[in-house]
Amino acid sequence: MVYASKTIDFEQHKDKHLSDFHLENHANLHMVLRLPGGSRLRELGDCVELTEEPDMITWDDDKDNLRVKMPCGHAIGPDSLTMYCRSLLDSGLYRFLCPWLDPNDSRVGCPVEWDFVVIRRLAVLSDEERQEFERKISENYLRRAVNIQECPSCHSYCKRVSSRDRRVVCPACSSGGRQRFEFCWYCLNKWRSAGTDKCGNDICSGKDPRIAILAAAPVKEIVGVKDVPGRRACIHCGMIIEHVRFCKHMKCICGQEFCFICLKPKNSEGNWQCGSFNAPCTIAPRQTQVPGE
Repeated sequence: MVYASKTIDFEQHKDKHLSDFHLENHANLHMVLRLPGGSRLRELGDCVELTEEPDMITWDDDKDNLRVKMPCGHAIGPDSLTMYCRSLLDSGLYRFLCPWLDPNDSRVGCPVEWDFVVIRRLAVLSDEERQEFERKISENYLRRAVNIQECPSCHSYCKRVSSRDRRVVCPACSSGGRQRFEFCWYCLNKWRSAGTDKCGNDICSGKDPRIAILAAAPVKEIVGVKDVPGRRACIHCGMIIEHVRFCKHMKCICGQEFCFICLKPKNSEGNWQCGSFNAPCTIAPRQTQVPGE
């Protein structure tokens, strides 16, 4: 209660009445509600470890608004966690690597990948956010990891029988006696020509869109080697891989291992041709063709 700019705290004076504060009849009082914090942490319960360590992204260290400890031990608030994961998904990624970096050496970070089940719980996602995240994870994985496209007509997810086919047929659109529907794998428009090399759409470059992704990849420094393209295509299956941090050696989901800098695989004896994970080597040119095409 507030009277004439003075707070009347009944929590501290539980044995007193309004008359004890020398108030007259018809005095103008204002009731002020005490609101609990709106942090999502209140929804986590007691099964989550909380910490006073600062948020690894915002550096928030408010002791009244604790952070959660991720499985790797680093601290982050639910709102920061949601924001960070959404930014990854909006960038087309589908994996969640811990963003912690050593304050004294930004080249040293945390290698732990967070499972979405953990993120879903610790970020206290709403039903709408959970559905949004699950949809984007699946879509990003299908399009980036396994080279799957969406039919422009029925929006079914499709995968080519042969990676060399540009003119493809959607079985869902063409079934049940309906007219055969063919579309261009690259520009995702209806196939309009009689051939198999050019689809007849003016906006189509006739090139795999992954080539444009490789061409636009920013350069970065990896293990002391500067101007390395930040995206490479797997030398076996052609999947686009983006270098995040740490060593130069990569392992694609197809099982192929190769160096991100020189693009050399292991030799027949299973040894790296370019030295250890942190040894500088010669940069391979930016890829202009996608392996497997």
